[in-house]
Amino acid sequence: MIAKFSERIYNDLTKDLNELVLEENDLIKRLEKSIHICLKYLRKLKDYCKLNDPQTAEEEIQFFKHIKPRFKSQLIFFQALLNIEIRKPIGESRVIAEYYGNEITILNHFFASNTSFYQYVRTQATYLDSYYFVRGNYDVHLDPDQCMIDFDPSFSTTHDHKLAQVLASALLQEYLEEAIHRINQKETLLTTDVEFKDFDWKQTKCALIELIYSWHATEAFGKKNLKSIVKFIERSFNISLGNFYDTFDWVCGRSSPTLYIDEMKEAFLLRVQKKLK
Repeated sequence: MIAKFSERIYNDLTKDLNELVLEENDLIKRLEKSIHICLKYLRKLKDYCKLNDPQTAEEEIQFFKHIKPRFKSQLIFFQALLNIEIRKPIGESRVIAEYYGNEITILNHFFASNTSFYQYVRTQATYLDSYYFVRGNYDVHLDPDQCMIDFDPSFSTTHDHKLAQVLASALLQEYLEEAIHRINQKETLLTTDVEFKDFDWKQTKCALIELIYSWHATEAFGKKNLKSIVKFIERSFNISLGNFYDTFDWVCGRSSPTLYIDEMKEAFLLRVQKKLK
């Protein structure tokens, strides 16, 4: 029962976060709002868990290994990213890229400090699950989370928070590496030809996703898969489209799924009419 509930509210969490990407252009404000959204859904999960407490060790492991860390990792990710963006230096692209690179070094140190647990997670091992993800167990030789003493014992195990940190760190590393790649690509483009300066996408992300799905449907790039096209467009226009699958679902639910394409068509026909006059 808790698995179905958690899946439903996790989908709601993802939907709210994706809608926020479309609605809020200011990065800092968007990250702040994202944190509050994550907190809201984590509280919902906690309240439901207290009313529908796992009854067996298997249910506990399922919840604290596969369910709670997914929610908690989103909160940790957005909080860490907010801290990084607030402290980001003002200056040349090279300085910002170096700053992001230093943050990746810090993440690598975290992974190195938790090598055995990280390997356990990466290999999808299960032999220590009853120690890591069942409440009430505290084995000092298994490197339990040092903050465990301050956690709610009914909603925490010794390692569910650490697993959430691992998941969040992986998300953060991917974000930082992509940001550095975009900076380097933009710098290369500018040094090649100053004419291409400031060719970032100025319309909404939703509008760009309309175009991407249209290009994919008409095989404008041949047989390239959708994800490859999205990555190419993100790098070309210096933009991050987030979870574009969920955004497309949202677009399909609008009264008119092709708002931007319709706007383009009107603008194009107007240009044709002016040409023919």
